[in-house]
Parts: sequence; structure tokens; C-alpha cells
Amino acid sequence: MLFTRFVPALAGLVLGVGALTSAFAAPPQLGGSRSVEPTVLVAQANDLADAIARNEGDWRNRVRSYLQAAYPDRVATTDRAIQLLKSVNSKCLASRTCPPNVLNEIALISKGSVCAAYIIDSVCVRRFTVPRGAQAFDFGPSGQPVYPGMRAVSPGDPRITGSSLTGVRYNDAYPASGDSIIGVTGFKTPMPEGKYRVVLVSGKRPLAQAVSTPFGRTIQANGRSIEVMVAGPDRWLPRGALANGSPEQVFAPNNVLPGSAAAIVFDIDHRGGDLLLQFPQSAEVGALMIEPAGQPSGFVLDSTAQSMGPVSNSGCLEQESRIDRALAELPQDQPPGVRNCPGGLCQPPPPPCQGACQPLSRS
Repeated sequence: MLFTRFVPALAGLVLGVGALTSAFAAPPQLGGSRSVEPTVLVAQANDLADAIARNEGDWRNRVRSYLQAAYPDRVATTDRAIQLLKSVNSKCLASRTCPPNVLNEIALISKGSVCAAYIIDSVCVRRFTVPRGAQAFDFGPSGQPVYPGMRAVSPGDPRITGSSLTGVRYNDAYPASGDSIIGVTGFKTPMPEGKYRVVLVSGKRPLAQAVSTPFGRTIQANGRSIEVMVAGPDRWLPRGALANGSPEQVFAPNNVLPGSAAAIVFDIDHRGGDLLLQFPQSAEVGALMIEPAGQPSGFVLDSTAQSMGPVSNSGCLEQESRIDRALAELPQDQPPGVRNCPGGLCQPPPPPCQGACQPLSRS
């Protein structure tokens, strides 16, 4: 996990991690063309639409890169998705090589991008009390001290699954900090029915640029797939902390300590029983907190992370609805090879009419 136990020499220190990185370093450069000129955006979408119309083999990866250029602005990501849908529809109306069901596939990729979990730079602060109503878990090797108010999770615990689960310690200078479990593929815990906010914190801050994330590229939360945006530490959203109080209090210079780690935040609807998190590519988990979504969070965010970081159900629904409306408003003449597939079930094209053919209905 990522916390320090209260001891005389280090009373109240929280979230000390192994790979210590100055908390006072310059904030990350969050690149991404949030305010691209409309003519530039249209040109980019048209270039990509040409490749899609030719059914070039790497077009799906190119779509993802095109959408991620707007990171971390979810609204701008949706703008790019809508423009691409328009451009592809226009190109494919005149093409016989467009992939089948291409518009629906682009819409699906776009929804994954606008609802992706963005990594937040979780910094160290001096004090943290687990909020009332929250369940918090301290992941680490067996026998390690457990942070007050948290529940210990170690390899062999029936709540976790994984391949070669290993508890690791990064910083022995703090009695209960800088430790985590690597190789986690699943975690479950019983929770009452409700809407929850899930906070996952990894074990340490990587020093190199990322090709994946500590949590893998996707997470399954009660069966719902959530993409995790791959970004190097210099592009993590600044910043969050397991803490209590206002952002001004939490992130005051005299309260922030060296060290940080990756964190993600997302909402989940739960019908009762075991709340299940799965990590298909395996994960490193240092701490986990599950709290009611309607109460103030024990993971405090500053303004940048607050507006862009958490994957909220309402925010995702709003952006997904924009994509759905744009798809529905495209011309009703579907491009060759593209069919209307309600519910994802595509019907085969009707046979050529014989005898007297009736005009196509627009209803």
C-alpha cells in the first residue's frame, strides 16, 4: 500500500512511496490539442476517413490515436469522434471498400475513449482518516503493519486472484508504506446495493515512460469494461491524495510530502453481493478505497484532476449520448457495406426485388 503508519518519528505521514519523486516538481505537460482549429480538425478527420474507406489494416489503432490527441479533455475527444463519423460517412457513401458496420465500430471505439480512466498523480500528504461509510484496503506482503482504518490484503487472501501474486516493499524507512501486490487479476468484496466511487492506487511511480499502466489497459468493474489511458508520468493529471479536507488545505506546500503513485477513480453501480474488479492484463495494487458516490470523497482532487480525472456515470452518459445523436443524425442512406445494427445484431441485406419494386421507406 501507499501509507505510513503513525510512529513517533514520523507521526501522521501518509502515502510515502518507494520511488520518491519530488512533489514540488513542475506539473506534467498534458499535451493534446483541445482547441484545434475546426479546419484542421476536419482535415485530420478526412485524412483518417480516406484510410478507413480504403480499409487499411491499422485504421482502428489510428482512430484511437486520433481520439487520444484530445487527452485529457473528454468533451474535445467527443468533438473529434463526431467529426470523424461525419467524414467517414461522407467518404464511404462513395466507396465500395469500407469495412462492414464501420460507423458503429467507430462509435464504440469513441465511447471507450471518452469514458477511459485517466491516471491521476496521487501525492503524499501528512494525514488521512478513512471516511465513514468507506471500505479501504491495504495491499502488501504478509505480516506488514496495516494502516489504521484499513483492512489488510496479502497474497493468499481469498478476496484476490492472480498469477504469481507477490507482495513487494519499496521503502522500509516507513513502517507501512511503499508496499503493494503485483500480479493481481481480480478482487472481490461484499458490498450493499448502491452507487460507489472506486479509488485504485498503485505501488510506486515509474521512472520510465509507460507502454501500459500499473492497472493494465482495461479494467472490468462488475462486468463493465473501462479502458485505462496509457500515459507516461509526465502526463498524469495533477493531482490527488488520500486525504481529508479542502484541496487548498490538502495541497498546501507544508502538507505535501515527496513521493507519488498512479491512481484512477471511477463510479460503479452495484446490485449487492460481491463487488468484483478484474484486471485482464494484471495489476499492481497498493491501496483500494470503495466509498458511497454521494458523499465527499476521501480522495481529494485539485481543480485539474477534479474536472477531468474521475470516470463519472453522468459524464460518460452525456458524452456517449452526443456520439449516439451524431450517429443517428447522419444521412439515412447507409454507406455500402454498412448496415443499421440495433443492439449490435446486423441483419443480412434483403434480396433484390422482383417484379414491381416499392420505393424505400424513410420512416
